[in-house]
Amino acid sequence: MNTQKTNFKKWPLTFGALALLSQVALGQGDSLKTDLVSYWPLDVVEGNKTPDLASGFDFTLVNMDDGDLITGKFGSAFNFKKADKAHLVRNHDAGDDLPANKNTSFTVAFWTRTTGIGQRDLRLFSEGNGTNSTPLFTIGSDNTAAGSNALDLYIRQPPSAETGHLKTAALPLDGLDWHHIAFVQDLQPDGTSTRQVYIDGVLDTLAIPNKAANQIFDMNITSVGAVVRSSDVAHINGDIDEMVIWKRAITPSEITDLITNGMPDLEETQEDLAINFFNAEYRKVISGDQIKLSWDATKDATLSIDQGVGDVTAISTFGVGSTTVTITQPTTFTLTASRGVETPLTKSVTVSPISNVASGWNWIEDFNDLPVGPLAAQGGWLAPNGVFEVQTIGDTQAIHQTADTDLAGRFLGTHTIAEGSSRTLFFRFCASSLDPNLPIALKVGLSEKGIRFATDWNENIGTYVIFSREAAGPLQLQAINGIDGLPIDSGLTLDPDASYDVWIDITNNALGTTDKFSVYVAPSGGTRSLVFDNFDSDRKPGEVFLLGVPRARIDHVFAVSTTLAGQASQTVALDDFYVSPAGTFLSSTPVPSGFGKGPLGPPQIVSYTFDGTSSLTLEWNSRPGFIYGLWASPDLSDGSWVELVDEITSGGISTSGTFNISGNGEKQFFQIRQQE
Repeated sequence: MNTQKTNFKKWPLTFGALALLSQVALGQGDSLKTDLVSYWPLDVVEGNKTPDLASGFDFTLVNMDDGDLITGKFGSAFNFKKADKAHLVRNHDAGDDLPANKNTSFTVAFWTRTTGIGQRDLRLFSEGNGTNSTPLFTIGSDNTAAGSNALDLYIRQPPSAETGHLKTAALPLDGLDWHHIAFVQDLQPDGTSTRQVYIDGVLDTLAIPNKAANQIFDMNITSVGAVVRSSDVAHINGDIDEMVIWKRAITPSEITDLITNGMPDLEETQEDLAINFFNAEYRKVISGDQIKLSWDATKDATLSIDQGVGDVTAISTFGVGSTTVTITQPTTFTLTASRGVETPLTKSVTVSPISNVASGWNWIEDFNDLPVGPLAAQGGWLAPNGVFEVQTIGDTQAIHQTADTDLAGRFLGTHTIAEGSSRTLFFRFCASSLDPNLPIALKVGLSEKGIRFATDWNENIGTYVIFSREAAGPLQLQAINGIDGLPIDSGLTLDPDASYDVWIDITNNALGTTDKFSVYVAPSGGTRSLVFDNFDSDRKPGEVFLLGVPRARIDHVFAVSTTLAGQASQTVALDDFYVSPAGTFLSSTPVPSGFGKGPLGPPQIVSYTFDGTSSLTLEWNSRPGFIYGLWASPDLSDGSWVELVDEITSGGISTSGTFNISGNGEKQFFQIRQQE
């Protein structure tokens, strides 16, 4: 069996060798080029990509570089390291011939040298959806605890029955030799599609249920070495080479030819002129601060950005690059990709400045300009499991959970908490008075855990607080102190329909030691109190099944409601996420609360005391973040009202004050007014 590709065109030819050359060239048949979608030799690294010679659907390297190239079955190959969470990934456009499962017939073929035993339920090849964790097609290792060197197939696309963890009779994952894997799906006259697996060119005896007729697979991501959906999991240790996909079922003889001779020589196909993405890290930024713009476009395009940024081709590597710009006014940036005489392509992104934010804070989210409805895929948020919703609450928009298993997260990007660094996370909440007898189990905080299923988030999470309520009991704010710790109550009484501010000070210690955090809480507009002091996080240093080894960085904010049947929906609303600069704790309030959960309309005086001479104490229903004034009138007539005190800051949903008045024994009427 050959171990290196041969390019026959490079041989010096003589007349006598011509007949032999023709026979060998035909043996390496050009039929393998028919309906070829993608061919990744996995031989080279170009910037942060490895090329697809057939269609230009290059894979992006994640936690990998050219140091991960090894001698492969043909040319070079990639060595994937589970501890690094190394993988290859491509996100597809609707018009692409990928993922393979969008085709009724297709073939996925590759070489691997991987050990199955000891690598439970990890994946060599995967297709999934970036915003929905349900659709999945994977080829990987045995999922059972006992383990084996069999190949494991898993296919899930509702409403069809799950094809779950079928094992091949052959044992190709021995870790010793290169073995060839070919998954072949073939459309039949009745509209169903057969599925077969070939190991080293031999049809395996594994029986796989047919794909149902007219079934649509909702997938938009292809990955190698891991499962990638909203985040990456199930990373594997192993070597992979010569990944190929066709939109047809290749024949057994073609599989033999592929194994013996490798893919026929292909000139790298010129990629269609395209802008794969152009985005701003955040859609808002504190006025005067910088925002990061990133792009991924055709590797040989000339790239430029307007608004004074200019030509960015020189700072792009094979079409990929980023830059930072300062934002002082709403700005729409347009990336233009051009090549020769082709019609240029453009994509635009708008960034808005925010003013009147307390010094030092970085904006993460306020939800105010997002469409009301499901949060998934809005504003950079990932919500692959359940449904967090954006809703109007009071004078703002916020998010709330809708069921008992809802998960949402947002990567921090530039504001990621590096190992050894500290930051403060700020957010606010408001608990609804609706459904007061239904239970609540909601966690909010910071983590590096994979954003996959809500049930992953029962423990071993990181730094967070818990909103908990037993049926018909009071709402409690809790936290866990240390690995495998039990929830500890803050002792706070949390009023329904009231706005509260939360500060979580976190220090990201080295892996192998626990992170430290403290939590402060205040009624919005009121005085903050320390409720959890110098707690240890519950993040464990060891490997987690499927999710892998924890990352050193803490890179996303999350909210998750988990595993509590009958949990109340629309119970705890979350708003105004901000983080402090690296290495800094902040105690200020970034912005006033917009929850406005005090009574709407004019403020109402609920109690008063008067000492009979000059001291009047009033208490009134108020709204967080508002300013009030005290007015007086001798007879309630129009034009008789006079403002006695102005600029009274709200104390939250209830405000009180003591005022010196003088009336010389005459009757007076008093009124609290909300100031503009």
